[in-house]
Amino acid sequence: MGYIRIWNEVEIKEITDHIIIVDDQFGFCPGCNEFGIKLADLKKCPKCDREFKFVSSRDARGGKGFEMVKRTRKKLPHLTFVDYDDYERLTSKDKAAELFKGI
Repeated sequence: MGYIRIWNEVEIKEITDHIIIVDDQFGFCPGCNEFGIKLADLKKCPKCDREFKFVSSRDARGGKGFEMVKRTRKKLPHLTFVDYDDYERLTSKDKAAELFKGI
């Protein structure tokens, strides 16, 4: 089996409500800001009970990106890997729009 990037139009809120950000060993829950979450068999945040459906990694950028994706998929095969640059761009855009909404 191989890997292929697929672009799909999605509602960013669905991703932001169900994503975990990982490095090689641990995860970070953006919902409650919990650090150091063990990745083995991870389905929910141990602190806030957020259900994880998506995973991303800041370490998946640049030349080492594909290796990070493969390692993450081995640890969390049930989660959909989201490109971190895309995630960051869309969430930053939403945060900026919210910031300037009242002006």
